[in-house]
Amino acid sequence: MKKTVALLLRPGPNWDSSKSVREQRLWDEHARFVDDLFARGLVMLAGPFAPDGVGALVILNVQTADEARAIYADDPWAHHQILLTSEAKEWTIFLDASHS
Repeated sequence: MKKTVALLLRPGPNWDSSKSVREQRLWDEHARFVDDLFARGLVMLAGPFAPDGVGALVILNVQTADEARAIYADDPWAHHQILLTSEAKEWTIFLDASHS
């Protein structure tokens, strides 16, 4: 069993609903932030919800919800109220096809 945290992200007051995810203000800075977390092994999975791309789910390789919240508090989108943490839940993985 592996313990992780599922982080649900929601649009903040500065999310522009007339634009796609990649057209949002500060997209490049946000993408660099997430890419760095991925390269460091902290992000296992991440992506926007379909079909409209509003909100996102991130699975983090951390032990506590507080740790996940602290990490995502440094996201440029969080600083600018574009995409905010809605919920963080500790999640224990029982089955994982990618590691079978």
